[in-house]
Amino acid sequence: MKVRSEQFLEQFDHVFGDYIEKVKSKYAPCIGHFLISFSSLEHSLDIYLAEQFSDRSHIFGYVVIEGMPLNGKIELFRKLMRGLVKHTRPKQTANLQAIVKRLHAARVFRNYLAHANWSTLESTGYVRTKIDESDGDVIFKKIRINPKVINAWIRRVVALERKLDEFVEIVQCA
Repeated sequence: MKVRSEQFLEQFDHVFGDYIEKVKSKYAPCIGHFLISFSSLEHSLDIYLAEQFSDRSHIFGYVVIEGMPLNGKIELFRKLMRGLVKHTRPKQTANLQAIVKRLHAARVFRNYLAHANWSTLESTGYVRTKIDESDGDVIFKKIRINPKVINAWIRRVVALERKLDEFVEIVQCA
């Protein structure tokens, strides 16, 4: 992801959102498609976690993960699978690490996309995603997000869900 930081030097932050109005019709379908694909990936992760707690019902697993942030779910998945893989499928350890790394990367991009201040979108594709303070200065963090980038992430998320399915299938057949 291309990241840029800018120091805020003005007294007031007036954003007019002119550019997003011009390109909204190109962005909206991609954003929606990404969020739907990501939701499917997160649901698959929820199911795999629930199945680790009971093979008779998802209820107990859902009680455990209810209210848990996605970062926590990913780490719980890593911890539960690591022990299982270590003893039954040690050759899958690198695969587990890669899946966890990709889950975290997709989570971070999802957060950027969902929390972006779209009225700050620039023609270069950079959009403000975060405001930080550093030694009394206000710093805007901007990420380059355009339809091409979003579509690439859609493909990554769909492929990741497939990899996750395959991984769980291999590990559970041990």
